[in-house]
This record gives sequence, structure tokens and C-alpha cells, in this order.
Amino acid sequence: MTKQKKQPTILSIDTSCDDTSVAITQGLVVLSNVIASQTQLHKQYGGVFPTVAKQAHKDNIDPCISAALKKASPSISSGSIWGNIDAIAVTQGPGLAPALEVGIKKAKELAKKHNKKLIAVNHIEGHCLSPLATRNSPSTTLENHNEINPALSLVVSGGHSEFILIKKIGKYERLGWTIDDAAGECLDKVGRILGLGYPAGPVIEKFAKLGDEKCFTFPLPMTESKNFNLSFSGLKTFARNKIKELEDDNQLDQPAIYDFSASFQYAVFRHICYKLGKVLKKHPSTGQVWLGG
Repeated sequence: MTKQKKQPTILSIDTSCDDTSVAITQGLVVLSNVIASQTQLHKQYGGVFPTVAKQAHKDNIDPCISAALKKASPSISSGSIWGNIDAIAVTQGPGLAPALEVGIKKAKELAKKHNKKLIAVNHIEGHCLSPLATRNSPSTTLENHNEINPALSLVVSGGHSEFILIKKIGKYERLGWTIDDAAGECLDKVGRILGLGYPAGPVIEKFAKLGDEKCFTFPLPMTESKNFNLSFSGLKTFARNKIKELEDDNQLDQPAIYDFSASFQYAVFRHICYKLGKVLKKHPSTGQVWLGG
């Protein structure tokens, strides 16, 4: 019987935007994951305010690290928790520069203090590989997953909307991306026009469940383009004009807001799905994997 290779235990730090996040992983298994949200701090600004985010990260990062270490401790076999940490990983970008700075500085301090390897992580690569993480003992290691590649990753998170071909772990090709707003930004901005507060995206999602997605018809962007890129600015402009029209006619009551939320959310994801369909059908690598040739 082959002895299984010991999987590295890594303490990871992410301060790429407005959440201070610290996790401890052992191979693909997440031993602990601690997040300090800043949503209430940025609510008054209607968006993430860089200097406020930076200070909040400074305040939150040490308590988050301590909490993550404490939660992971029972899962560590023996010895001190720091004695079992093999490396420190930290998001180096993309992200909000003042916020990233806090996490990078702390990671460097910890790596030097405890004599640990320092790993710089690309934020988007983290999103692409996150589906491999598990709470339970995995049947495969990260290296084994290269056997099922290439794979297609759809990243729709915060300020990012893009299609990425994973040729193998560590080797990627961006197939298409938003040329203006990301999907999340678009939903938030239209939600704020509707007066739904900050962050407005989750409220639109909640209201969409109460409305009729077919009530308002939105255009489907970029149907004539030959690439796999996305664009949400046109949907945002169309939504703004339609909201003004409803307000001028005194028709923007609560049921109309529910219907508008449902219709707009449908329009955003219709655009993503339309472009996803083009990727799956027309890109040679993904076509071969997903459509059988």
C-alpha cells in the first residue's frame, strides 16, 4: 500500500477588497475560515471607501488570524499550531491597493517571524480553483486534478466577470471578460438607483424572487461581436432610463420594484449565459471537453 504524501498546512490571508479573510488549509481541506465584513462601515458611502477599508483591515487582521488558528488547532495532529504551518499565502492582486497592502505586510511579518515560506496568490486564480476546496478529507490531491483538465472557469465575483480556460493548474487562458462594469457592479449600481441601499445586489436577488422576470424586456448585449467578451454598461443605462420613465409616470411602486428586480437580474444572467454558450460551442478546447467534439 502506497503511503499518502503529507499535504501542506497553509495559513492564507486575503484583504483584496472590504472583507478581511483568513483561512487554514491542509491540502484541499479547509480547517478554518474566518471573515470580518466591512459592509456596515461602507454603507454610508454607497461603495467601498479605500482609506476606511485599509484601517478596518488593520483592526481586523490580527483577531482574524488568531480566530483561524484557534479553530484549526483541534484538526492539527500534534505539536504547536505554528510548528505545523508550512507556509503563509497572501493575495497579491488584483484588488484594492490600500487594502492589499495590509494583508501583504502582515503575511511578510508572519513569514519572517516564524521562518515560513511566503506564497503570493493571484486573486482570480483563487476563484478558479476554489471549487476544489472541501471540508472533508479529499479523495484526490491538487496534482490529481490536472488529470481532468482542461476545464472552463466562469468567474462572476464582485468586480470580475470573465471566462478562463484552465489548461492545467498554473496554466490559464482568458477567453473573455467584461469590457466595462462587472455583473456584480452592474447589479449594485442599478439597485442603488432603485433606492435599495448598499450593497444593493443581494436585495435585488431577494426582490427578484417576488417578481416577474418577464415583466420588463431588456436588450441582449453584444450579439454581433465575434469574441467572448461581456458588457453590462448598456443594461445599466437601459435600466436607468426605464426607472426614470416609471418614476415620471408614478408607476414605480413596490410590486413594480419586485418585477423590475426580477427582470433586470434575468437580463444580466441571460447575457452571461448567452456568451457562455458561445464559448462552449465555438472555442476548440472547451468545445472538445464540454460538447464531445
